[in-house]
Amino acid sequence: MTSAIRKLVVSGAVILVASGCAGPRRGPPQRGMPGDLRPISEQEQNIRLMLSFDGNSDGTVTREEMEAALKRQFDACDLNHDGRIDMREMQIENDRRFRAFGTGASPLIDWNQNGQIEFDEFATTARSMFAELDKNHDGKLDMTELRLPMAGRGGPIVPAEMQERRRR
Repeated sequence: MTSAIRKLVVSGAVILVASGCAGPRRGPPQRGMPGDLRPISEQEQNIRLMLSFDGNSDGTVTREEMEAALKRQFDACDLNHDGRIDMREMQIENDRRFRAFGTGASPLIDWNQNGQIEFDEFATTARSMFAELDKNHDGKLDMTELRLPMAGRGGPIVPAEMQERRRR
């Protein structure tokens, strides 16, 4: 009888150890590693958007660079070049954004509901973000303003685009 109980206990222990080893590993996510699927914060999305306006790739985004990039984007959406984006053009652009970015895409919206999007309406969100990030109100976003807040005791979290620019 004791031999049967001993076999049962040992078998149970082996099963527990094996199941513990077979489970998913739950360590802290390692930043920058392939397969890093952590969702990015809204602030990081905003910083990435602003960096996309950096026309000369110097790590600083000026208001002029942002306005020029917004104008190019607007002109690309305005297929008939009449100075406004109509509902058909808006749908085409929103479809393109959805295909490119999935559900994370930021759609064009006719905020004043007049059936078209003028340039100022198109640029409002980016201009607001720029103003919010431009802490010293000098009309440009430098590396200190394009930085994420500190994470714990580590250094500041810098988007991958800026880390790459620092290496050059």
